[in-house]
Amino acid sequence: MRKTPSTTSGFSRRDFIAGTGAAAAFSVPGFGSERPRPNILWIIAEDFSPDLACYGAPLIRTPHLDRLASEGVRFTHAYVTGPVCSASRSAIATGMYQTSINAHHHRSHRDDGYRLPENIPLFTHYLRQAGYHTSNVLTAAPGLKGAGKTDFNFNVDKPYDGTDWNQRASGQPFYAQVNFPETHRAFRRFPENPVDPAKVTLPPCYPDHPAVREDWAMYLDTAQHLDVKVGKVLDRLRSENLLEETIIFFFGDHGQPMPRGKQFLYEAGIRIPLIVRVPEKYRLAGVNPGSVRDDFVSAIDLTVTTLQLAGIKPPAHMQGQIFLGPGARKRDFIVAARDRCDETVDRIRCVRTARYKYIRNYYPDRPYTQPNVYKDTSYPTLTVMRQLQAEGKLSGPPAQFMAPTRPAEELYDLQADPHEVTNLAGSAAHARPLAELRSRLDEWIKKTGDMGEKPEIPIPAEYKYRAQVDGWTTQGNCLLTRSDGLMRVECSGNQNTIRRGFVCPGGDLTLRFRARSTAVKLQAVRWGAVTLVNSPKYRASLDFVADGTWREYTVPITVEGHLALLAFEIGAAEGALEFDWIRLQRQDQQPVKEWDFAG
Repeated sequence: MRKTPSTTSGFSRRDFIAGTGAAAAFSVPGFGSERPRPNILWIIAEDFSPDLACYGAPLIRTPHLDRLASEGVRFTHAYVTGPVCSASRSAIATGMYQTSINAHHHRSHRDDGYRLPENIPLFTHYLRQAGYHTSNVLTAAPGLKGAGKTDFNFNVDKPYDGTDWNQRASGQPFYAQVNFPETHRAFRRFPENPVDPAKVTLPPCYPDHPAVREDWAMYLDTAQHLDVKVGKVLDRLRSENLLEETIIFFFGDHGQPMPRGKQFLYEAGIRIPLIVRVPEKYRLAGVNPGSVRDDFVSAIDLTVTTLQLAGIKPPAHMQGQIFLGPGARKRDFIVAARDRCDETVDRIRCVRTARYKYIRNYYPDRPYTQPNVYKDTSYPTLTVMRQLQAEGKLSGPPAQFMAPTRPAEELYDLQADPHEVTNLAGSAAHARPLAELRSRLDEWIKKTGDMGEKPEIPIPAEYKYRAQVDGWTTQGNCLLTRSDGLMRVECSGNQNTIRRGFVCPGGDLTLRFRARSTAVKLQAVRWGAVTLVNSPKYRASLDFVADGTWREYTVPITVEGHLALLAFEIGAAEGALEFDWIRLQRQDQQPVKEWDFAG
């Protein structure tokens, strides 16, 4: 491990040492010395906002999480510190803002060997010192696999002791986490209670379009799958007589994967569900079953609170604060940060108080919707917004989000405007809250040693392959360029795919294209529907001839609902593939869309 500096972002080794101690590790504040230490289980949902029946979401049934809330405490104002998984999870795992530990850029240190300084270990280190078995669970219940996700923006050796709490020694308390990817795209239908797209209520920042309704309904359907899996984990705890021995936290790693959600600092991107169930034998003052609390909770508070509930004094360098039990304090505001996500370089910061949200955009000359392969091919709602904008049919809040530039500052009155569509930063009547929150953010940046001011050099090498030509994008090890009236795909490595988000009514369609190559054989065409993105029936193999001759190919495709995605699978290849044009038609030859690369 690299040499540890004497200070890290304002936190000294002395702070670290002062925050630890064997004596603190074996007392359980508030529970009484005669009680054994509680087990602690984190159930983490990916890309999930508070879209549960117990939070007031209509149309869906989430009985298991609703019951958990009825037996525990439901928090209405819980927020992550970053709206993308790796940054958020890095903060939670250390109890520190990702901007303070050089973990703020999405998946920034996969290949460079970066490690945190020795005085900033994962919080599981303290649990181990206190005698806990720690696990990142892979088999969460019989027949049920957990994702085992970590996704830290740093390298760490053996962050957990094992892959299941059943690997602990007899009588040993455990900390375990179960990660569920359900609400990360792709979404899935829920046949037992399918959400009717016609009945969903869309946020005003989205156009009312049938495909957008399908997309939103699919997200809610997938939340119901998540609830079923959580129910199986709770059933396992009951069957093993562990439910009343275990404090359970359920929360999301960041907000929903929708435009203005994931990767942004609006409520849809950073507000998460948080439910905490404390068994009767560990009941804390002020923690009553079925209660609802509107305290502000930052995700880094989960870390220090977990340590406190395990009888461990949180180390002084951690920036979270306890929100349950002895030593609990209430926050007046939360702060969140977004930096580079995938290939998209950005820097955004926000402060959220009980009434107002202040957002600072450090690149106001850029659009909100900078090119981003992941979102441009995986979000049908964003694709619809791009297409409507190109047709001059987008207006109101959706059009604001698609503008070519953005304001340097945004201010929203969340009591009057919960969807954050009316920017008050230029309002003279709101000059005071604007100035107050601007000052709070400046103070936070200085106090926490926000490292976002320093450019990331270099950007991880994997993102050099992210490119777009007329909306066609690369995936894997290929580069995409346009020259001499052609779209050229330079292939290398084992995975080469090009994709295009495109939304239109489905049915029977035909994809035609003209292509050539002397070395690369195009293997298949794949497509997706909003409601069936990855179905194997949405794939057609090609008899492609790689002899350097231009040839036209015709592929009939059938789509249920709305088409969402087109893709060419190339696979392992070395060399170039060229396209002259690509056309999507109805089977009666009626044109739907043409990409002519000479234009």
